[in-house]
Amino acid sequence: MMVVADLPSSRGWKADDWRAWFDESTELARKELVALGNREGDATRHVHQVRKILKRLRTGTRFLMGVADAETLRRNRRVFRDAAWLLAPSRDGTVRLRTFNDLVGNDEKKTGGKLAEVRLRLASEAAVGEQLAWEEADEALRLLEDAGIPKRLWGEAGKERIKKSLRRLLKKAQRDYRDVVGGVSREFHELRKRVKDLYYALEALPGEPRGSRKRALSSLNDLEESLGLQNDVFVLESWIKEAGYGLKECPRFWQNAVRQEKKLRKRVIKEGAVLEELGRKARYRKAFLMPGEAARISASTRW
Repeated sequence: MMVVADLPSSRGWKADDWRAWFDESTELARKELVALGNREGDATRHVHQVRKILKRLRTGTRFLMGVADAETLRRNRRVFRDAAWLLAPSRDGTVRLRTFNDLVGNDEKKTGGKLAEVRLRLASEAAVGEQLAWEEADEALRLLEDAGIPKRLWGEAGKERIKKSLRRLLKKAQRDYRDVVGGVSREFHELRKRVKDLYYALEALPGEPRGSRKRALSSLNDLEESLGLQNDVFVLESWIKEAGYGLKECPRFWQNAVRQEKKLRKRVIKEGAVLEELGRKARYRKAFLMPGEAARISASTRW
């Protein structure tokens, strides 16, 4: 379960509520980075947590574009992006090793030779990434000092902005999903980013998620996990190709990777149907309504 600051409640869209959420989320990220820099506990867990918080803050900042001070918002987005990038090598090394072990197993009798060689190189890179995360924690903390919340927030203009942001995010996610289903693009990473942004956007609406919004969040979470696994396989395949381990050198890995790829593609296509339903079915479209808006909408209503 991701540790994050509670989002503002349905009391309304008050600037102080959102400023408090921003400050609390940023402080949580700082605490994780301090623990990481002090080498307290599991580095992988700290990296995972802080990157989640930073991505959530970056998405929340995006909603305000056009509502508050543009330069401040652009600076915030750069801060959150750059701080997350500093920790990416640690995350990537750990994920590649884990994905490799999931695909080929840990039985040394069956995974000797080239597979053992690949695992050793992956483990070495993961260790280097962990060391780098410890070293970069202070720099990420320094970056967060530049993050500041604009004085003018949300209000009525903010309400309209977030509705437009949600709809725009949904349309982009639907487009990327159709490309993946149609075989136009093998790039699941872009679709995953759209889905994560859409998830954070729905999550950021005031009030406790219930009914259609709760169902939509659950479906988007399942889709994001499948897309994440698919992307992890692609990233590992790319690394192994560049390292010079082809089908001849590691037949077991490539056979299992292709099998997993096909399995995950089917899951993504099935779970991704929620993206179409969000814009078409009334029971899902209610997820986009603001507190106080009509609870009933017609299935034929168009945006």
